[in-house]
Amino acid sequence: MSRRVELHTHLEGSLTPARLVALAERYGQPGLLVACLDPSGKSYQYDGFAGFLRLYRDVTSVLRTPRDFREITLDLGEQLAADNVDQAEVTVSYGVLLSRGIDPRPIQQALHEAAQEVWETRGIRLSWLPDAVRQWGLDKAWRAWEAAATCGRDLGVVGFGLGGDETNGPAADFAPLFADVAVEGLGISIHAGEIPSMGDAGRHSVREAVEICGATRIGHGLAAASDPLLLALLAARGVHVEACPRSNLATGAIDRLEDHPLRIFLAAGVPCSLNTDDRGLFGLDLAGEYDAAREAFDLTDVEVETMAASAREAAFAVTC
Repeated sequence: MSRRVELHTHLEGSLTPARLVALAERYGQPGLLVACLDPSGKSYQYDGFAGFLRLYRDVTSVLRTPRDFREITLDLGEQLAADNVDQAEVTVSYGVLLSRGIDPRPIQQALHEAAQEVWETRGIRLSWLPDAVRQWGLDKAWRAWEAAATCGRDLGVVGFGLGGDETNGPAADFAPLFADVAVEGLGISIHAGEIPSMGDAGRHSVREAVEICGATRIGHGLAAASDPLLLALLAARGVHVEACPRSNLATGAIDRLEDHPLRIFLAAGVPCSLNTDDRGLFGLDLAGEYDAAREAFDLTDVEVETMAASAREAAFAVTC
């Protein structure tokens, strides 16, 4: 199998149980291990999507210093090497860092230095997509973007994103921010349409992300599959959908893997790829995504390789 690109993976979500143990010991928080890990200590435990959000909050509470972020970046490099990935664009939540009183800039310096080590030792290119949390409002999102813009491509920042609660932070509210991102020449990837049950609101979220904010990549995008006109828009503009089927299954966004609209995207000519989203928390890898999708959607070799090539074409990073 040729080496692949991953476009949608969260650094904080790559935290392994072993690294959580080490960080909990470093900061004297043994209670986290009981709350977050199953009795074996080798995998995470949570109950439903609300439980996953609590888990995410708890595990990120032990990511505090540049050293912590350097270590999990090197861990991610190890995971990607085992997963036959040679390029990844990794989301890191500047919004969460700022909410915890942490300056993202020293963190980004550590990420950049760790990425250089991963390149030198493993031949894997890591680039960075800082993002903001939509339900915390435009002012806080601007602070996250300003920090990202200060770091820029010199520290491996290739784009900026928006995540969080779609029901409490319409993409259109952030149009001025993303206009500035575009002026700086960085890519725009927005989580939208992640929960199919949002119905019209989910479809509207995707449309706003594309038409108002200028997103050229959409994270998840499940809700778009029920709107033929929206699918046609995505296909016509070449907007790339970062599909994360097994993550959506884990969070309860879909009930069965076969319910994911990947086949609908492909039939509509929407460029898309497979991604892990939170590989450490869910125990996922990219090879497993492709294997599971082959079985669930009866994908051909041509379709698999087309998605892999589309991911490489949609990358924001400029590579030789």
